[in-house]
Amino acid sequence: MSEPPNKPMRKRRPTLRGALEAAQKAGIAVKSAVLENDRITLQFVGGGELTSDAYDDWDRKLAELERGKH
Repeated sequence: MSEPPNKPMRKRRPTLRGALEAAQKAGIAVKSAVLENDRITLQFVGGGELTSDAYDDWDRKLAELERGKH
């Protein structure tokens, strides 16, 4: 028996909603978004600095460990 030929996988295009949700989850405020054919470009407020909500217990713990190395 022969196997059927492999179908090429369809590339999924990124969604604007997915990009905005990822930025929100990272705690970065989005200034503007440009949606092109197969690409999304986001501009961030203040150069992409993290907001205070982005820091959680793990970030604080890692900062404490970094201070202890010196």
